[in-house]
Amino acid sequence: MTPRDAEPLTLPAGAGVSAWRALAARGMLWPWMDSLALRLIVGLHLPLSRAWAAALASEGDPAAFWEGLGQAAPEAGAARDGVGSAIVAVLRRAAAYREAEAAWQAAFFGPHRVAPGHLAAVQARRVAAAEALMLTRGRFLRLHLRRRLPPLRWQIATPEEVEACQGRRLADPGRAFPALAAAEVIQSQASEGRRGDLSWLRFPAPLGDTAWARVTTPGGIADPPTLIFLHGITIETEMWRDTLDPVAPLTREGIRVIRPEGPWHGRRRLPGFYGGEPVLGRGPLGLLELFQNWVAETSAWIAWARRTSRGPVAVGGISLGALTSQLVLTAARSWPEAQRPDAALLMAGSGDLLATGYEGALPAALDLRPRLAEAGWDAAGIAPWLDLLEPRGRPLLAPERIFMLIGQADEVAPAETALALARRWALPEANVLLRRHQGHFTLDLGVTTDPEPLLALARLLKGLEC
Repeated sequence: MTPRDAEPLTLPAGAGVSAWRALAARGMLWPWMDSLALRLIVGLHLPLSRAWAAALASEGDPAAFWEGLGQAAPEAGAARDGVGSAIVAVLRRAAAYREAEAAWQAAFFGPHRVAPGHLAAVQARRVAAAEALMLTRGRFLRLHLRRRLPPLRWQIATPEEVEACQGRRLADPGRAFPALAAAEVIQSQASEGRRGDLSWLRFPAPLGDTAWARVTTPGGIADPPTLIFLHGITIETEMWRDTLDPVAPLTREGIRVIRPEGPWHGRRRLPGFYGGEPVLGRGPLGLLELFQNWVAETSAWIAWARRTSRGPVAVGGISLGALTSQLVLTAARSWPEAQRPDAALLMAGSGDLLATGYEGALPAALDLRPRLAEAGWDAAGIAPWLDLLEPRGRPLLAPERIFMLIGQADEVAPAETALALARRWALPEANVLLRRHQGHFTLDLGVTTDPEPLLALARLLKGLEC
């Protein structure tokens, strides 16, 4: 199998992306941008996020803030780099966000009907408050430049701890990802969005919190097909305004899109952590628990999609979301018919979690391997757990129903690891699109300027309706 090679295409007329954003995306579609993005994420964004999370958990106590950073507080008279005012700013924004979120939930999930225009205004206020809170990370830049803050709160579980938590699942990998039975999914009222009607879903999750998802429904279409699209690590689209949405073209094609919030992200952030931090900071246990829960939750979203539309249902995602979707495709072999997907789109995935999560560019940038070794882990110790981290056996779907989008310059999830999975699954050449000049962080930008992988999925889903 030879993957289909592609250069970025001209933006289609009516694609709905403003010219300046399209040009900006096109200008960043080069491997050097991926290398820069990785350095900025590990060297700047994650450390600022760690300080931000410590400030949120401190309740205004400077000693608790420094403890959350794992650093000694500065001595009396030493430069404090605006830490006190930064903590106050974070807590003030957090209080404003909680107020806006409470008003949002009362409007969207309350017992009384609310005009769609008012719902849109409430949503705009909530997102503005969320973004203002997220941006307070920047208040810790001076501190980071002076003291070099850690990127993560490390709590790596030992092999013995992982065995105690996950050993039963490892003993029977074929039953390690059961579908959720009878999840009580509640849908909110719908507001008016730029790409269709917006509503939200929620249900009590096995983790003990609430699973959330945003639904964008195209207008005027009965029983639309659905894509359930899972995000990457630390990506929290519910907390930001008007971000580039890699799957926006699907709504224009008449596809309903469900965007779940993954465990430990967004509204589901754990106290004392930033969004997605436990996935990395807890070592193998973080990934094992993330996959265990997100795969199960995806089965519930599939069931809801089938209850509310007779159209076919696809699953997919990018990066961490693609890795989760891969597991869905093999786990669903044992799921009830109503919880099985009909198609899939995997972007920046990987068939080798050891190469990606232990030997790849991201763990190297985080200096993860020495920390794993200190906790008792090496490659041989991780290997048995790959049965719960990588898809095993054939997927539920026929190869013609699975699409892969791969960046040849990807150093985080090396292209060869995804291509190896495509070969094992015998995907048709036309379903494997290799972007020569793109890597892990520019792949979704590439979809902004060339949405052909999405359009191919849309054509497949519409064909399955016949």
